[in-house]
Amino acid sequence: MRTFPFVAALATFISSTTFAAVLVFDNAEVFNAGLLDSSLANYGQTFESYSGPAVSFTGGTGDYAWKASSALGVLAQAGVVQTLASSGTLKFEFSSGNVYGVGGLFHYVDLTGAYTSGLMKIKLNDGTTFIRSISSQTTFSGFITTGASITSIELSHTGSTGITFSAAESLTIGYVPAPGAFALLGLAGVVIRRRRA
Repeated sequence: MRTFPFVAALATFISSTTFAAVLVFDNAEVFNAGLLDSSLANYGQTFESYSGPAVSFTGGTGDYAWKASSALGVLAQAGVVQTLASSGTLKFEFSSGNVYGVGGLFHYVDLTGAYTSGLMKIKLNDGTTFIRSISSQTTFSGFITTGASITSIELSHTGSTGITFSAAESLTIGYVPAPGAFALLGLAGVVIRRRRA
């Protein structure tokens, strides 16, 4: 009974792949299943090791390298990366050209770094825009593209949210692995299928 929503959501994902160039997810488990179905490797990033203000932050390496920035700088506190300016736009950039999935816990924080709810606009470099209600600190948003790679994602305010800052608590990057790793992923898929048979 408890797995039914996941199965229903996964069926929705599978049936929608032929209709859209960008798939939008509001469930981390289904997003991760979508990455696996798309033969994408994934890299998970949290921000506990980042601290203080900066022009930008960077992380990952190679195919899953990322950079976080905002017009007036960024701040890391309480396990999140956020804009330094209230109502600023937080931008994550991916320069490898191999990123086809991006997801995470995106929300607002107040002056102390505590979670705040509100409406958020999440925009990909190709113009795909998802405006959503952030109702909890664990609200997940994710995207997988079946077309061009994802080079950036922007988190910005929609409507009045008071003195709040766009923030990311975690980031999951789905990327095309190096050829050797890609072959291993394919082999793993064959082994799983044989075990099920």
